[in-house]
Amino acid sequence: MKVLLQAALLALGAGFAAARVVAQDQPPAAPAEPAASSPTKVFAGAGLGGGFGARYKVNGTTITFDDRLQGAPDKGSLVAVNVASFGIALRPGLYAGFDLGGFGQGGTVAGDKTFIEVINYFGALTWFPWESGLYLRAGAGLSSLLIRQGSQSDHANGLGFLVAAGYALQLSGSHHLTFTVEQSWQSYGGSSATKPDSSQVGGVFIGYMWKP
Repeated sequence: MKVLLQAALLALGAGFAAARVVAQDQPPAAPAEPAASSPTKVFAGAGLGGGFGARYKVNGTTITFDDRLQGAPDKGSLVAVNVASFGIALRPGLYAGFDLGGFGQGGTVAGDKTFIEVINYFGALTWFPWESGLYLRAGAGLSSLLIRQGSQSDHANGLGFLVAAGYALQLSGSHHLTFTVEQSWQSYGGSSATKPDSSQVGGVFIGYMWKP
């Protein structure tokens, strides 16, 4: 999860730095007649935020991340990371690409460092109804769940899908500040009586999008 967080921070930092440079260096332009803009062909983005409703199911019993970390004096917040979202236009407003994201929470339980994470590797469709502002996203693909306590760990792989809605606020030119809410569900095929067979988690993200 640290690698995911670092990657998203680098992406966000680069994006906001580029937006600032563009805003500072752009000379004042003389008023001109508005020109018809061509539809965007591609977009890329990343984001950071917090998760909610994280839980998994083992042998028919639902366990929340908070349940699993109950009693941890140093329990952290549920962190949500959108490492990268990317899309290529199929037609104006509709983009096909991928969405890579993860959720993680940790603390010390009974003297052992404990960490839970869900990672999603999804293909995704993103739709901008008006080519800017509001966007909707749906995705599906591979998912993994890792629960580690001390030297013991449970790891499950499976399939998942997500739905999301967001808004891209234009800062300058191709640079946008994004607000996104998503919900994802994962299935691990009933791994065993002791390993997770499904999970679900939601997230709220603030991020950066490059959309020329």
